[in-house]
Amino acid sequence: MSSRSYERLPVEGFGRQLITTRDLDPVYVMLHRAKLEEPQLARWLIAYWCLYHCGAASWLSQLEGDPFWEGLHSAALNSSPNPLGTRWPRGHERRHFRGKQGTDAVMELRGRYGITPERMIAQLAEHCDAHLPFQEVANRAQSHRGFGPWMAFKIADMLERVLGVPIDFDQAAVFMFKDPVKAAVMLWRQRLGLAADAQPNNLPDVLNYVVELLAEEFKDLMAPPTGDRPVNIQEIETVLCKWKSHQHGHYPLWNDTDEIGAGLEQWAAVSETAALLRGHLPKKGTT
Repeated sequence: MSSRSYERLPVEGFGRQLITTRDLDPVYVMLHRAKLEEPQLARWLIAYWCLYHCGAASWLSQLEGDPFWEGLHSAALNSSPNPLGTRWPRGHERRHFRGKQGTDAVMELRGRYGITPERMIAQLAEHCDAHLPFQEVANRAQSHRGFGPWMAFKIADMLERVLGVPIDFDQAAVFMFKDPVKAAVMLWRQRLGLAADAQPNNLPDVLNYVVELLAEEFKDLMAPPTGDRPVNIQEIETVLCKWKSHQHGHYPLWNDTDEIGAGLEQWAAVSETAALLRGHLPKKGTT
C-alpha cells in the first residue's frame, strides 16, 4: 500500500500506536494467538523465511516430510501454478529466492534435515537456554544457502518473539542495516533542528542517542505478542524502519496488517491454516 494522503505522525506517537494496537509485527501476533502445533509452526516458519508470504507458508505448512520439501521446491522453481492457479508469490524481501538459487537452497535444506524439516528450528535454537548472543544464532542461520544477514536477523527475532527462545540482541545487530540507521539519523536531525542533509560526525553516538530516546519513550510498554518483557532494541528497530516509510508517504498505520490479511484471504480458499491465521490478526479498535 502506498499513499501520501495521511497525517505524518511523530515517531513517539507512531511507535506507540504500532505497539499498543499489535500492528508492530502482526505476523508474530497471529502466530502466537493461533497456537499451531509445534511441528506445523516450525514448517510454517521455514516456508515463510524462504518465501516471505503468509498465504503460501500456510499452505505449505500443512504438508509433512518429503511433500513439504517438494512443495517448497515447486515454489522456488515456479514453473507450475500454485494451488490458486497462479505463480508462487514472494515477499519483496525474498525476491531472489527463485530459480537455481532457490531450488539449490531447498535441496540443501532437504539434504540437511531429511524428512523432518522441523529439525531446522531445533538446530537454530540449540543451547539457546543459555541466552546465546544474537551473532551466534545469526551465524547458524547464515550457514544455509540463500539466508543472508537480514534474514538471519529476522530469524533470530522470530525465534525470540514467536517461539520464546532466549536470545540476546544488541545495537550492533540492529544497526548493521541501512534503513534503521537512516531513520535514526532522520530523527536526530529533527530533534536537533538540523538541515535535511546534515551528517553526523560520530554515527555511533547518534545511534545511542536515538535508542536511549525511544527506550525512554516506550519504557511503559511491553513487547508484543506475549508482553513478557519491556520493549527493547528489537521493537525500536521495527518502529524506526516503519516510521521512515511513514514519513516518506509509503506507510500508513495498519499497512502491514491490511496487506497480510488480504494475502491470507486469497489463500483461505485452499488452506485452513490461512483462514485460521487471518482470524487471529490484530483488528482495528482493539488492543
